[in-house]
Amino acid sequence: MDKLKNLSIKKSFFLIVAVTAMMVILFSAVSVRVCSTIRDQILLSHAFILKPAVINPEDGGSYILEAEGGVTDNEPAEFTHREVIAFKTAQTLIILLPVLFSFAGIAFAGSLFYRIKLKEPLDALKQGIVHIAHNDLSFSMSYQKQDELGQLCGAFETMRKELLNNYRQMWALADERKKINASISHDLRTPITVIKGYSEYLDKNIGKDVLTEEGTREIAAYIHQAAGRLEDYANSVHEVQALEDMSLDYKDIPLNDLMKELQTQLSILAKQSQTKITISSHLPAQTVSIAPAAVFRIVENILSNSLRYCKSQIILDFSYSQPFFTIIITDDGKGFSAQDQDEAVNHFYKGKKEKEHFGIGLTICRILAEKHGGSITLNNTSQGGAKVTVKLKIKEISPL
Repeated sequence: MDKLKNLSIKKSFFLIVAVTAMMVILFSAVSVRVCSTIRDQILLSHAFILKPAVINPEDGGSYILEAEGGVTDNEPAEFTHREVIAFKTAQTLIILLPVLFSFAGIAFAGSLFYRIKLKEPLDALKQGIVHIAHNDLSFSMSYQKQDELGQLCGAFETMRKELLNNYRQMWALADERKKINASISHDLRTPITVIKGYSEYLDKNIGKDVLTEEGTREIAAYIHQAAGRLEDYANSVHEVQALEDMSLDYKDIPLNDLMKELQTQLSILAKQSQTKITISSHLPAQTVSIAPAAVFRIVENILSNSLRYCKSQIILDFSYSQPFFTIIITDDGKGFSAQDQDEAVNHFYKGKKEKEHFGIGLTICRILAEKHGGSITLNNTSQGGAKVTVKLKIKEISPL
């Protein structure tokens, strides 16, 4: 039975039909034979010879077959009522039983095929649809056979997993949006308070001696500064949202050419910052599909943070181990705190003493890394400096 369940639907159907057809033919033949025998026995019991007959066997000689018994005054014996009914019944069953066996065989084959091949997977699919209709994706498809319906159930299970992953991403995104809104509300409170407070002060004291020209200019400067901070914050929010919605521009590029472009940009940054930047690379002569703009942006943002906190040296290491292109940037600064390691890649996170920037550099790196199928992790070196590791998933391009 298990072997039959694992056969394809087509093979199972033809096998069940063939076996059932053989059974129908066998039962029909037996029933016809039995009914024919009953009918013939009734007929033979009333057979008689009207005239003597001469029989000439092939081996010579002859003998006479004379009429004896069973007939009185040349009148045949009549059939009894029971014999008539038995005869007609046998005659009818010879025709009717094969037809009945055929219909019974069709019903049996259909029922057996449904029970063996259709009932279990259809029930599993029905239950799965009910679960999904009630927004329950915690179930799993239990039907594991290798036939067509098993493949359909497997595709259904794959769809369920994808839906579950999408829901989890949506839930994570919704949670992240809540954190962003909370961060925005918190960070906007100070400049809004400044603008509101000074505007109320001006409104109350306009035309009074207490409001001197120098004081007015000072208040205007504070308001302008707060407005500029609001504008910068709004631009930062727009930039993060634009990155989340954008798609990466992948290009086929040799890793060595990518490194040459990176080294050119990094050498310019090193000259401007007067910081020692050491570059180490262990890359094969391999062409890959990668988004160069994303790589440059990630390196620039991390390097910008490192330049802010390092003492005198930054080390960049580039390596490739299929399928990940790995970037490790370390510095000799104060390193990350425990809270930094957990939250620094979140939207608008800032350290306790950070007031001059909005904490989106590492957020941008995380967004770009995740869009590239990779990740970003924050650690500290054994000497205490910061260590940022970025992994980007790339695809090798085989030469023609």
